[in-house]
Amino acid sequence: MLEIGFLPSILCDIFSTEAYTLQGVAKYIDYHEDVITHIIIGKNLSPSLILVKRLTELHRSIRPELYQAIMKKIFMKYE
Repeated sequence: MLEIGFLPSILCDIFSTEAYTLQGVAKYIDYHEDVITHIIIGKNLSPSLILVKRLTELHRSIRPELYQAIMKKIFMKYE
């Protein structure tokens, strides 16, 4: 999933909400801003699992309706 631009897409979506800046995301996930920039530009294609987890958690907190819709679709498929 990382090769197809999953994390850059998540980061762009986070920034599009204007809820967080680059500095805010860096502070929230406790990583340097350069690490986030390298993910966005495709220089870092294999970030740590902790970083992926923290970014996903941040995205989930900003877009809970998206994750609820995904879960609803999954449940509907397997009912």
